[in-house]
Amino acid sequence: MKKSSISLVLLITVQLVIPLVLAGCWDSVELNRRAIVSGVAIDRGEGEAEKYVLSFQVIVADEISGENARGISPVALYTGKGRTMFEALASASRQTARFLSLGHVRVLVISEKVAQEGIKDMMDVLERESDTRLTSLIFVAKGQQASEIMSTMTVFSKIPANDLVEKLDTTSKQFGYNYRMEVDDVIRGIQLRGGGPVINGVIIDGSREGADTNDNMKTIAPHAVIKVTELAAFKDDRLKGWLKGNTALGTALLHNKIKGYPAVIRYPGSGFIAFNVYQSQLEVRVKAADPEHPVFIVKISQQVSIKESPNSLDLTSPETLQNLSPLLIEDTATKIRAAIETAKKYKSDYIGFGQVMERKNPQGWKKVRDHWEDVFAACEFRIEADAVIRHTDMRSNSFQVNP
Repeated sequence: MKKSSISLVLLITVQLVIPLVLAGCWDSVELNRRAIVSGVAIDRGEGEAEKYVLSFQVIVADEISGENARGISPVALYTGKGRTMFEALASASRQTARFLSLGHVRVLVISEKVAQEGIKDMMDVLERESDTRLTSLIFVAKGQQASEIMSTMTVFSKIPANDLVEKLDTTSKQFGYNYRMEVDDVIRGIQLRGGGPVINGVIIDGSREGADTNDNMKTIAPHAVIKVTELAAFKDDRLKGWLKGNTALGTALLHNKIKGYPAVIRYPGSGFIAFNVYQSQLEVRVKAADPEHPVFIVKISQQVSIKESPNSLDLTSPETLQNLSPLLIEDTATKIRAAIETAKKYKSDYIGFGQVMERKNPQGWKKVRDHWEDVFAACEFRIEADAVIRHTDMRSNSFQVNP
């Protein structure tokens, strides 16, 4: 009994002492000592000593909240340089009076030059650093410095990074091929055997003069506008080329990321007709009995509405709609065909055929995975498309049709 009483006392003592030792956060930073970073730009410096040039878009809280506002810019840009990403981040601390807090970064912009040299090193630090988020959106600045994107004032949002996020959400629902691409998506893309990620492009459209001041928001036509642009296609972690038009739309369709896009076709003798493709469902299957010569079958079905028909077509006739469907089907097949052929030209399976192959024939995949880029470049594919015109919106025939 005596030993039992001693053990009980020791247990109670330990339970009382341990909370006292662990109380508090040893590495905590008070909120008023933090500088909230909304966006990060990554550029290539001169030489290896300054390989990475990081620009941090820091929110000026007083200007955002309206309290104690001084009428200055709502964001500030601080820059750090270093041999590695972490060194560049640490270097930026010499310019700020507060700790750079990366927990709220919404946008990462990489310059085209950095993307061409390779991005896997920076992806490592973004995945490893506890403060960063894998849900941050990532872009490639086409033909421009990434820091220029972070230093352009915008009309619809005081914070340029937020404006870029909102533009991407808007265009993904209306124009089609630009869709959300997060840090985690890019890391997964780099790990694709024989493939790579696809990343949205971004540019500054207009003059850079005065773009980094509030004057850019005071005119009817802003001097400079941040614009979401083409898709950057990668092989492993290096930029291979840019996708636009049919090629970009086909790539988005193959990734099943389409929310809606306009399809414009020419009807013989009646000019152009505009459609809204508001639903697309795509499935990729493979015949992989011979893993060296796989045959991929792309099956896609779409729901479509007529948005513009400035001609004398009788849209109340089922026969007319049936005649339009094959033209839509061919338009969709053209887009998918262009996307696959471009990927094969780059010898980069960023569309994910290899994953389909691995699921279908795991043993066969082991035989070809080390030279998949060559197998992919020579593979056969077939397209099975279907499109149904569901409605004609607010009216059937155009007013141009004679009563």
